[in-house]
Amino acid sequence: MALSTLLPDETLTPVDTKKAKLVQTINPVEEIHAVQPELIKSSYPEVLSSESHSDFRDELARNGFAVVKGAIPPERAAHYREKAKDWLLSFGGKLDFENRETWTDENLPSQNVIRTFASYCVAHEKFMWDARQETGVLDAFSRLWGTDKLLVSFDSLNVTFPNRLDVPRRQPWEHIDQSPLKRGVHCVQGIINLSPSGPEDGGLVVYPRSHRYNDELFDSMSVEDKQSWLPLKDIYFFKKEQLDWFHERGVKAHKVCAEPGDLILWDSRTIHYGSDPMDSSSQIRTAIYAAYTPASMASPDQLALKKQVFEKYGGTTHWPHDHIVVRNSHVMLPDGSRDPRDRDEPLEMPEKSDQLLRLAGVKAYD
Repeated sequence: MALSTLLPDETLTPVDTKKAKLVQTINPVEEIHAVQPELIKSSYPEVLSSESHSDFRDELARNGFAVVKGAIPPERAAHYREKAKDWLLSFGGKLDFENRETWTDENLPSQNVIRTFASYCVAHEKFMWDARQETGVLDAFSRLWGTDKLLVSFDSLNVTFPNRLDVPRRQPWEHIDQSPLKRGVHCVQGIINLSPSGPEDGGLVVYPRSHRYNDELFDSMSVEDKQSWLPLKDIYFFKKEQLDWFHERGVKAHKVCAEPGDLILWDSRTIHYGSDPMDSSSQIRTAIYAAYTPASMASPDQLALKKQVFEKYGGTTHWPHDHIVVRNSHVMLPDGSRDPRDRDEPLEMPEKSDQLLRLAGVKAYD
């Protein structure tokens, strides 16, 4: 979550036998066959392999997260924040951003389990695509991967109202969005931050430097425990005793603070979760989740699926090049009927420029 914005079981994929094939090992004493999953190396081993860049990449390599200051000019960030507000108000009802009493489910469009907006074609609203194509955002990911031939995720919008009266505060859900089978950098997640995010406001919580210890923890697990890593899924939730193991090594939770227009990046191996605002906060949080990876990482099959998702104005996980599934994106009510507020296309269509179509995986790079 991104943190990943979809349910863990929505990231399940069949095991790619070329990437995660099983090999047998034999206990020489007990002559018992055990199954040892094969690890998957990064196809970009040089990414974040050093701290010699003198920019955000050094902090990202060192701590597993970084804040790129001013990736979007303040006035543009304010514009996107207002467009997100307009989008929410377009559903009608009694929602009033100035009246806490109206911050309830009945006045909001449907949210997913982590309380972000991922339906109603929101991933393809013009303001979402405009934000994803901001020069400062694209430049950061281009420098990170060493190429400007990128794909972007069709991720969700987060508008969090503080201290809602109708839902309990979420408890920490420490996880990583990369399979323990995958070693090295496979994905870097991003938040385009559009509102002030201080220590008491809702937002991203990370465990700095946890990405440096994951391999040690995972390698220490028994062969039997490692079977839970299959079938291959790019999410892993940590147990209390595992978090205690990190605490013993000085790795503890840290709330990431940022200003409007900042870009928050974190390695998918970094333990993290999305936190709700504290009682003392009155800040409405607005953020767009966006991750970018090189287009070369996508298989032809995944690109074909990504094109279908784009044409249906659907969403993806934070993985721009993988785990792409064409789903029925209709919003269903508890009684099984379709939400009458649902949409078959964005409220405001984006301009389908060559750049947008390449980022979407619809048009090939030269």
